[in-house]
Amino acid sequence: MADGTQSEREFNERNIAEFRDNGGKVGGRFEGFPLLIMTTTGAKSGALRENLVGYFDIDNRIYVVGSAAGRDSSPAWVFNLRAHPDITVEIGDGPAHRRTAHELPRDERDRIFEVVKERAPGFAEYETCTDRVIPVFELRVG
Repeated sequence: MADGTQSEREFNERNIAEFRDNGGKVGGRFEGFPLLIMTTTGAKSGALRENLVGYFDIDNRIYVVGSAAGRDSSPAWVFNLRAHPDITVEIGDGPAHRRTAHELPRDERDRIFEVVKERAPGFAEYETCTDRVIPVFELRVG
């Protein structure tokens, strides 16, 4: 029987394939939510890792939120971004392009996270499920 990590990985791979096959659109629970594929470098392994992540376009800037649905630890990609902030991003059916992830300082994070919660109220619930500060990253061009 596959462990939780394996089934999560398979789920991620299926959704990434659907994203690429459908010009950046994914159905099911992700339908209608803006998504991107973020390719990071593993913090420990150095291996390339692809993750399908929801994003927020706020004031013409792209943000991703390391909520992990309110779990007590951040998703692995958060640690990857902190160790190796230079990433590749795919949005819609456009080509992959380079971005640099910048973790927001607390005051800026709090301001952006308020907008995130207004647009996607589930993130407010995630915040109540954990004692950690949910990190927010801006994905800057270049």
